[in-house]
Amino acid sequence: MSIMQIVVFAKKKHLPFITHIQTEYTKTGFGGTYGNKGGTTVRFRLYDKTVALVNTHLSAHMDQVQIRDEEYWNLMSEQDFDDPMSEHLYDHDYLFWSGDLNYRIQLGNEEVRGAIASGKYLDLLEHDQLKQEKQAGHAFIGFHEADISFPPTYKFDPETDVYDTSEKNRVPAWCDRVLWRIKAERAEIAHALNWGGEDDSSDISSLSSFTFSDFSDVSGSEMSDFSDHCEVDGGCASKQYLSAPTRKKKKKKKKKKQIDINDEEAYSDRSTWEMMRKRTISLMKKTAVYAASAGSAMLRTATGSAPIKVHKADVADPERFKDLMNTLEREKVSLVKEKYENCVRPLVYKSYPEYKQSDHKPVSALLEVGVNTKVEPLIRFKQDKYRWKAGEKLVVTVSVRQGVGHLSSWDWVGILEPDWTDPNKHYITYQYVTKENETAKFTWEQHPGVPKTLDLVFVSSKMSAPVARAVLECQ
Repeated sequence: MSIMQIVVFAKKKHLPFITHIQTEYTKTGFGGTYGNKGGTTVRFRLYDKTVALVNTHLSAHMDQVQIRDEEYWNLMSEQDFDDPMSEHLYDHDYLFWSGDLNYRIQLGNEEVRGAIASGKYLDLLEHDQLKQEKQAGHAFIGFHEADISFPPTYKFDPETDVYDTSEKNRVPAWCDRVLWRIKAERAEIAHALNWGGEDDSSDISSLSSFTFSDFSDVSGSEMSDFSDHCEVDGGCASKQYLSAPTRKKKKKKKKKKQIDINDEEAYSDRSTWEMMRKRTISLMKKTAVYAASAGSAMLRTATGSAPIKVHKADVADPERFKDLMNTLEREKVSLVKEKYENCVRPLVYKSYPEYKQSDHKPVSALLEVGVNTKVEPLIRFKQDKYRWKAGEKLVVTVSVRQGVGHLSSWDWVGILEPDWTDPNKHYITYQYVTKENETAKFTWEQHPGVPKTLDLVFVSSKMSAPVARAVLECQ
């Protein structure tokens, strides 16, 4: 496989609300020089949301888990966009990630094939590398996936439904996946787990005065592993991956913005997760010290309205206190997830066993995405329908919503057949829009000469999209 692509189709009724379209790609094959591995991205604004669609092909083989994780982080950190609402992948309200992720099932071949034959998919999913890496916080933190109810989609003998019988005898796996991530949910989870507050005691150096010998591993410059296994929507970022290496970039990138713990757009940066861990340790210290002297301490729950009592026994044993913190963090995460579960709702997640042209079985997902369809379009025609008589000129006017800015000299209005799919290819004729009065003027010679119904389409160069549409009745 040496070529990757991603194609986006949209119904025409949504076109006025799909703007600021941009594409990007990242090569990770052969040290970042070849496009057989990596990812391609299409991003845009959709009504009141920003959306990014990523198609990836990550490194193969059972033992390349860490390489796949690093490729994920490379894509997340290297792809930038010229939209102040979403400059990076993790800034988008909805981030959809699909493709051959190549994560395998960490079991022996016979055991996997036997479980498939028995339909024990849930047992196999416990050993799915992607789920394990999400849980450990090594990659795809905060991504969701619909329930898998189909057998592993890799690897088959060509033109058959038989798993690999070649010399390589690959272990079957769910390599082909569709995931999604909700920015607002991640931001709220990050803030919900900000246990330690904003005081100076969150500095790791302040833990040196902590006297419990059982907690000696949190003093000094190294961080504790207390919250390594908490369910921060799939785990906190571990120290190993907080500094995961990235390949040398080929092109100059914009300077990254500084990470601020209160900046909701920066919550997914791995340094933010490190800050969360430090603050969790800070709270542990204060709670443990107070409980040791007073016998108990009060700790707020996920709702913030019903504090719970932490007894001295809870902090005397590090494992018991760790379990307590994990339980509270799971509760917080669960409440946030319930709030956002209808933002992206999976309707169908299936594979296609009848497809036999490849050694993979394709996978598709039908997702219902929440947007505000009541928003006004950024640019619209002054009229929904225009009439154009033969022998006369046609003047069409567009209206720009306040705050959008000025039109570009390269914006144009095209006349197209109603069944058009790409205005740049299928226009019959066009005229550039005059910036001063926001009009486009067609001469009588451009009239089709016969009565027919056509489409008027306004194409914005700044937004890289056909953002307005009207009906043209030619008479």
